[in-house]
Amino acid sequence: MLPLPRPVRAVVRLALASLAVAACEHSSPGRVAGIDHVGPFPTGLPRRLTFYTGNDRTPSVTGNVLVYARQGDAYANPLYAPEGRELCIAFLPVEGGTIQRQLCPHDLIPTTDTLVHTWYEPALSPDGKRIAFVWERGTRVGMLGFLNAYLMVTPVDQPTDTTQIHYTVNLTQPDDPLSQLANMATHITWADSSRLRFIATFEHRFKVKGGGAERICDTIWQPLTLMELNLATGTARVVPGGDSVYTYAPAPDGGLWVVRSPDSTALLHLDPATGTTTLVSRFSDIVLDLIAVDGAPVAVVTPVHDPHVTIFPPTVVRGGAAIERLDPSTGSLSRITPFPGLVHRLASVPGQRYFVAEIEPALMPFGMPPDLWLVEFP
Repeated sequence: MLPLPRPVRAVVRLALASLAVAACEHSSPGRVAGIDHVGPFPTGLPRRLTFYTGNDRTPSVTGNVLVYARQGDAYANPLYAPEGRELCIAFLPVEGGTIQRQLCPHDLIPTTDTLVHTWYEPALSPDGKRIAFVWERGTRVGMLGFLNAYLMVTPVDQPTDTTQIHYTVNLTQPDDPLSQLANMATHITWADSSRLRFIATFEHRFKVKGGGAERICDTIWQPLTLMELNLATGTARVVPGGDSVYTYAPAPDGGLWVVRSPDSTALLHLDPATGTTTLVSRFSDIVLDLIAVDGAPVAVVTPVHDPHVTIFPPTVVRGGAAIERLDPSTGSLSRITPFPGLVHRLASVPGQRYFVAEIEPALMPFGMPPDLWLVEFP
């Protein structure tokens, strides 16, 4: 689980808890030490790309560069985050190897600053010169809230540059402007060089009580609606037909494949210009994340719930147990399972049949910091 914040229909109330991804601002009880030396680098698939004792989260790929959020050691708290609450942006060749660079808030923000800074959900621009990401700021003394979260677009080597896009997600009920339903962006992608797409998401932190949990706090992210940000004007809008979309991927014809609440097994084709949706086919189980691989939709399915968090009905989803590929022309499904632990997020690799998966290295009662893997359907 992420250590801090690790990692809409025109707008719904909090009814998607079963599809929310949970995390916490602490190191997981029962976690085991990672491996410092892993021997010769393997070439087969699937293969593990990262071997870090902390969190490697929210991957995306542009060209042959994998970018993701990596847990740093800054802003530690001995009670609930002894290893640090920072999230850095790391760059790695998509086929594995040595980290090319790592951008960390504590290296680039003046030491006089008293806030906790975290950077995650990174996505490189098509030309590789800019990077979009979420910048979240919170206090060092608490763990149950954050001050603000911005959707940023900066030069790739200057993530603290606030002179370009510095957008606050603040989606509310049309009839109740005080009822905030989304406060951050997740699943950020570049529609083109001038537009970003993202899921407007609500982040909620809460105390964990009872159930034998040693966790002091936990976090759920509730994806709500597909939105688009115009980088020239700095304004955002709900994508036509994006109401209640909680995951999406580009379709080969220029449209989008989407999954919507509450029919969370149905793959729909969305024309973002008109808002028209048509049913393509169905996955075998609830979809948690969706990408496009070699012209076909690939999804994380089969949610695994956390029985220790009972304040949200139904229980919070910790991740998925399988990855499924759907043939859009025939509706046939192929499935990969099992994995060493739960699958959280996927990232497609342009022009390749393999893709990146965020997977926990083992099944543990309270979860483990995930690693990134390179995976391909046989």
